[in-house]
Amino acid sequence: MKKVALFFISIFAANFMMSQNVGIGVANPLYGKLHVASSDNISQGLFGALGSGGISIDNNEPLVGFNLYTNGSRRFMSNGFGSILYMERNTGKLRYNVSNATGLADASVPAFTSLLAIQADGNVGIGTTSPTEARLQIHEPAGNTQFIAAAGSNLPGISTFVPSTSPSIGFNVRYQAGLKFMGPGYGGYWQFSPTLGKLYYYYSGTSGIADGSVSAAFGLVIDSSGRMGIGTSIPTAPLHVTGNVVFGSSSIDPATGYKLSVDGKIICEELKVQLNTDWPDYVFDDAYPLPSLESLETKVMATKHLPGIPSASDVKAQQGIELGDMQKRLLEKIEEMYRYMFRMNKENKLLKAELDALKSLDRR
Repeated sequence: MKKVALFFISIFAANFMMSQNVGIGVANPLYGKLHVASSDNISQGLFGALGSGGISIDNNEPLVGFNLYTNGSRRFMSNGFGSILYMERNTGKLRYNVSNATGLADASVPAFTSLLAIQADGNVGIGTTSPTEARLQIHEPAGNTQFIAAAGSNLPGISTFVPSTSPSIGFNVRYQAGLKFMGPGYGGYWQFSPTLGKLYYYYSGTSGIADGSVSAAFGLVIDSSGRMGIGTSIPTAPLHVTGNVVFGSSSIDPATGYKLSVDGKIICEELKVQLNTDWPDYVFDDAYPLPSLESLETKVMATKHLPGIPSASDVKAQQGIELGDMQKRLLEKIEEMYRYMFRMNKENKLLKAELDALKSLDRR
């Protein structure tokens, strides 16, 4: 008879549980099948076991704990890290915090580090609890890489980092206590200096491997006045190049000893050549050794070119002429010609005077 009674009682209890809300700590559980309420500073729900980890639910701030529970304070459920996901009711902000150190089961959590915050307006913060400046705001105080976009691990991609307060964008380069290659190959990065107002570009001189250190070399700079420097970090003109410059086909090599090599024609309205040597005013000095026309003729007929002027074979061997030097040499010859003309003019005047004297004698 007792067995029958227990049977009916169990059926009745089951029907009650299936058809009614259950309240723990609340007299009228109207808002859920299971309604738990407590004013004590303890977790409202615990799924798991002490020593093996689990999930907890708190109601002081709507909160879910991972490997954590509350009993007067936050405590670890098992050895290791713990974290919490909760919403600030007053601000509508959803936050995710992790313990800043590992702990033992049932030990208090010393402190938390905030990793993620989502504001009520949808702004997301990583490393900051107040992402008020952008839809996605990332803070990395240590200067390490903040963002990476790549096809996978140890593959080239794009990164952002801010070492020493200088915002940088890396190409196959990231920053973690120093520059490192993201993947195999070459790398480079742009870096802006807020203090100097300059945008720099650095590049790796050699190819590297994933996670290998990058030895970066300076490439170019654009300063706050818009001047670009290539090979120099202090440009003094709109384009300031330190080194050789080539214009033309990609196959041309810079001419040895020259700053500018052009594979093609150049046209301009004005060209100025600034020489560091003396301009040939010295030709009009009385001490200048002007040769006689007879000796000059002998030399020219023997060498087939004027003295001091390169021969055709010399021009061919040197692959051209020095424009400034040639202008100086040509002017020297022009000034020598004027001295010959001055001498001839004096001689002509003497001859004319003698001829006029002879004519006057004939008239007598």
